[in-house]
Amino acid sequence: MSAQITVNNGGGIGSFLSRFPWVLLVVLYPAVLYQLEVDMAAQIHFGFVYIGLGVFVLFIEFFKSGDINAGSFFFDLLWSVAAVMLGTALLTWFVFEGSNSNGPGWQQLNYFHWFGCAIVLGDAIISPFNAFRTALRNLGLGG
Repeated sequence: MSAQITVNNGGGIGSFLSRFPWVLLVVLYPAVLYQLEVDMAAQIHFGFVYIGLGVFVLFIEFFKSGDINAGSFFFDLLWSVAAVMLGTALLTWFVFEGSNSNGPGWQQLNYFHWFGCAIVLGDAIISPFNAFRTALRNLGLGG
């Protein structure tokens, strides 16, 4: 007698969660609100949605980097660096636009923008660290 074991390699919700660069949503959300001329401080429910999105992204990115191969690690690191660059560019844009009150969608930097910056930086630090720790564990080298 023999048992038939089927291994499903890819597809499904797990594959989508592990391949999508979630941290870019944290940068994209304030950029879209800026274009729609929505101020997160004035309409606070948009700010609370942003906080929820940031916490969701941190959890997803942390679990995504928990069991990783070399290709996934490379792309995770690439998206983390890209998100830091894009987030820095967006905050710089807000600072320069903030001094010019007649720009489109003008808004002051507020707590929500700095929260998003912290999420992007936290992801850039925690995800590679977690992936490295997992790689050490998988290789039996401690960690």
